[in-house]
Amino acid sequence: MRILMIFLLMFSALQSAMAQKRGVIVNMETGVPIRDAKIYTNTNKTFTTDWRGQYSIKDYFTSATITHQNYLSLTLNLYEMGDTIELLPRFNTLEEVVVYGSKPMTFDVKRATHDARDYYTPNVGGFSFDFFSLFHKRRGLSSKEKEKHDEIIRTY
Repeated sequence: MRILMIFLLMFSALQSAMAQKRGVIVNMETGVPIRDAKIYTNTNKTFTTDWRGQYSIKDYFTSATITHQNYLSLTLNLYEMGDTIELLPRFNTLEEVVVYGSKPMTFDVKRATHDARDYYTPNVGGFSFDFFSLFHKRRGLSSKEKEKHDEIIRTY
């Protein structure tokens, strides 16, 4: 009789331990925990992740659906749920954008392009040094560079 009581006590403890599921839900791309993700079980129970993305389900269930407004929903069986569940971000794209206007607008790219050098050229003690010229990239290739480039393409 005593062995039967110990067996039943261990079985009930084991059953309650198996019914609990704990883990964390993270962003698949960055690994950042997702707060306020909803977990809907097949037994009609709802759970929410905390600010660290952690969840704890104390009731028995066989499958769960995880949803968040910025992520694709995911449905998993109990045996598929690991300690870490990754959700894929939802990308919102526009199919078509229509812009209406009264008349066509002309835009001159050369005139609209400005560089910081146009506004600031320091002159310290009669010596003029252009700091921004260190970061200025030339547009296009010189004739020697073009010839070398064409030669590389031909021999490739």
